[in-house]
Amino acid sequence: MTEPSFPVSGKSRIQSIDTLRGVALLGILLMNVVAFANPFAAYLIPTVDNADSGLNLATFMTMDIFVEGSMRAIFSMLFGAGMLIFLNKPEADPRAVKNLFYRRTLLLVVFGVFNAYVLLWVGDILYAYGMTGLVLYLFRDLPAKRLAQCSGVILLLLAIVHSSGYYAASSLGTAVNEINALPVGTELSTEQEEVLANWDAFLEQQFISPELVEQQRQQMRAGYLSNLIALAPVNLILQTIAFMGNSFWDALSMMLLGMALFKWGLLDGSRSVRTYGVMALIGLGIGLPLNTWETITFVNSGFELQWTAFNRPTYDLGRLSLALGYIGLVMLVWKLDLFKFLQIALAKVGQMALTNYLSHSLICNFIFMGWGLGLAGELQRVEIYYVVFGVWVFQLIFSPLWLRYFRFGPAEWLWRSLTYGQRQRLRQT
Repeated sequence: MTEPSFPVSGKSRIQSIDTLRGVALLGILLMNVVAFANPFAAYLIPTVDNADSGLNLATFMTMDIFVEGSMRAIFSMLFGAGMLIFLNKPEADPRAVKNLFYRRTLLLVVFGVFNAYVLLWVGDILYAYGMTGLVLYLFRDLPAKRLAQCSGVILLLLAIVHSSGYYAASSLGTAVNEINALPVGTELSTEQEEVLANWDAFLEQQFISPELVEQQRQQMRAGYLSNLIALAPVNLILQTIAFMGNSFWDALSMMLLGMALFKWGLLDGSRSVRTYGVMALIGLGIGLPLNTWETITFVNSGFELQWTAFNRPTYDLGRLSLALGYIGLVMLVWKLDLFKFLQIALAKVGQMALTNYLSHSLICNFIFMGWGLGLAGELQRVEIYYVVFGVWVFQLIFSPLWLRYFRFGPAEWLWRSLTYGQRQRLRQT
């Protein structure tokens, strides 16, 4: 047994997984950009940024149907698969590999803290991935079937949580509507006053109260130091209460499923074209109709809060089906060797996933926050996707160019150097 001293080389990488990671990384920005460009409530309710009609509404509906939750799910699955790849060092001392894994995972937590508190991105997932990864190690030796079963149990619990959110919002909203329908000047009972107070608290918890929305909009247009101070307590809540209540279970369920898919050989392109075709047809065949129904119901309800993304009873089924369908589709394209030039570019984006993910925060916050161009709340929903496409083009060009001369992305180089305790060679030989 030897102590592993170096990370996997470029020639040893699994290109299909890098390609899939690149797709997920770019896809995540399709949803994240809404919260970069507006108060967070716009992510849930399109009326916040006036995206409730015309082309802006069509843009919201398209993203809600085709993207919401699915790219994040794929990214999480690949983290689970990545853990197995990292641990697969049969010639090395298992204790040394274990220590490297925990050091690597704790460093990811540090990157997450940096992304949230310094780069000012409240939607950071690196912290959640790092903290969840510390637990994920315990599941490494389970067979694929057992991993999938564990994932299914957690997803069932999440569905119960989302269903309870739906019924709570629905019943509370109905009670508030009944109170608002009373004649002007009607004296409210103690119970009715309590209902209104609970409703206000609910809006605060969902970041949807009009006062909070306007406060966030003005805050985003302020300078860097002002935003750093204002977002620190928000990040603290998201990385403690919100993490334990939702993010941990969300990430863990998908990571476990990703480990199962990897052990089944579904992520490395080793299965048949027919397998990936069936996977794509079933996944998209379930996910797209279900998500379409959810979105249309949400719009037709007048954007009632019980139909926002995280309160939908069928949310996890829809996003999981869509994620599996997209995985099948990407693997099918990879197996058939279609769009080869784009595949290579996406694989390079995926190979530099940490650098590219952090750069989303830097680029988008510079464009939208007051310490940069200050465009927060200035662009229509459809217009913010000009920014997304610009970032896509930049990263699809920059990543292959960088990796032509260097072995890792800048953040990946730092991550690996700190993980292995020695400075890694950066330039290609």
